[in-house]
Formats: sequence, C-alpha cells, structure tokens
Amino acid sequence: MNKFFATVRSNTIVQAILCVVLGVFLLVAPETATLTLVYLIGAYLAITGAITLISYFRSGSKKYRETSILITGVAWLVGALLVFIFPEFVGGFLSLIMGIFLLISGIVDGVRSYEMREFPASAWIPMLIVSALIAIGGIVIIMNPFGATVTFVMVLGILLIVKGVSDLAIDLLTTNGMKAAKQH
Repeated sequence: MNKFFATVRSNTIVQAILCVVLGVFLLVAPETATLTLVYLIGAYLAITGAITLISYFRSGSKKYRETSILITGVAWLVGALLVFIFPEFVGGFLSLIMGIFLLISGIVDGVRSYEMREFPASAWIPMLIVSALIAIGGIVIIMNPFGATVTFVMVLGILLIVKGVSDLAIDLLTTNGMKAAKQH
C-alpha cells in the first residue's frame, strides 16, 4: 500500500513540474507554443492517415480491403489538411481543452485542499483560494476559447504555472501534515 501511495505522489509531482514547464513555455513564447502544438497535431493526423492508406492499399486482395479503412485514412488526411489551413481555429479548440483541464484540476485541488483542514497547522485556506482561482481561470477560458490571442495564451501559461506550484505545495503540506499526525 505504501508503494501505491509513493507512486501516486511521484506522479503528482511529475505532473506538477510538467505544468510549470509548459506554463513557462506558454508565457515566454505563446505564439510559437500554440502553433507548434497545432502543427504537431496536424503532422500526427497526416502520418496516421498516410499509414492507414498504405495499409489499405497493401492488403493482398481487393475483396479483403475494407471500405472503412479507406474512409478512415482519408478522414485523417482531411483532418490534417484542415489543421494546416485553419491553425488559429484549432489553437482555439486546444485552448478550450486546456480550459476544461484547468477547471477540473482546480476543482480536484479544491477538494484536496479542503481535506487538508484536518491536519494541524495546514495552510488549507490559501490552497483552497488558489484552487478556486485556477477553476475560475478555466471557466474564463472555456467561455471564450476561440479568442485565443497572445495575452490569452500567456494567461493560460500563468495559470498552468500556478496550478503546478499549487500541486507541489499541496503535496508538500499533505506530506508534512501526515508526518505530524503520525507523531501525535
């Protein structure tokens, strides 16, 4: 059981650090970060579509070729084409996904912060406030996902940094609270 909790804790720490790193990248180079991600998605779709079509045409006999595989391959390639033609729209959609992520993370961190109130000398109220701010930031992003501007991406970066630091603080405070509770 201790091994399970250690694994969960290490995953939480890694996720928090990744949030901070991604947040810094978005803050420092918001246009580059957004377009890079959009174009990587486009490349993934193009490669997947090409591989699917190659698989379709390499099948031995025409009678064993499935039309659904051909349609899937073409759909992947059309998706890639749309990503490359409309990168701003796709960037706005990605912002929507990140807004949903921040909203859910803020709620989860809020619940975790509230649960910390049982530990003596825990700072659960400030952590609850930070979690609420993260969730509110997620809501703001969800309400205007397609207005993704440099400022919007930078705010997203700041929120990711705050979320990562908040997760690290909650983990540290929870660990210290558990140690203090064991000593009493």
